[in-house]
Amino acid sequence: MNARARDLRAALVLSGLSIAWSGLAGSLAVYGALVGGSLTMLGFGVDAVIDAVASCVLVWRFLAEGREPERAARVEHVAERVVGFVLITLAVYLVAGSLRSLALQAHPETSFESLVLLIASTVALPPLAIAKYRVAARLGSGALRLDSILTAVAASLAAISLASLAASDALGLWWADAVAALVVAAIIVREGWGSLTASRAAP
Repeated sequence: MNARARDLRAALVLSGLSIAWSGLAGSLAVYGALVGGSLTMLGFGVDAVIDAVASCVLVWRFLAEGREPERAARVEHVAERVVGFVLITLAVYLVAGSLRSLALQAHPETSFESLVLLIASTVALPPLAIAKYRVAARLGSGALRLDSILTAVAASLAAISLASLAASDALGLWWADAVAALVVAAIIVREGWGSLTASRAAP
């Protein structure tokens, strides 16, 4: 097995891990956020679910290259466009939710289960994001690189959600949750827009 074939297999394994972890964690986080009202936790949940969907697209992309190498470039551009679009969608969602939360002065609630999920995600997701990024660099895959950003954003949102919940509960900073979500949205919209621009310019 040559080096690229090994990297394609690694990309498939990492994408599979994302589907399993992000699908489960994202669903639980969305439920917990709807109960507790935490915007960044809801953002984390939505991002994790989107990451799982994007990973499904990447499984298709890497399987396609393995079976039909001549289609690799075209499939890569399609996958990159899809992941870029979901990044933009997530950013818009976070901005809208943040503005609504600031207008209503919403105060998120904390539960033990939510804290466990956020802590586990903060620990588990960064290594997964780094592994995706390294494999993406070896494969020259912009789509996998963007997916690594989605995973890193989910880890950041989990950590930010923990910090904002602590700030809200301990210091009464009800706006910390919404402001943190706006910061994350600004970062990911840049990456998503760059991906869409690059995919349009690609042959």
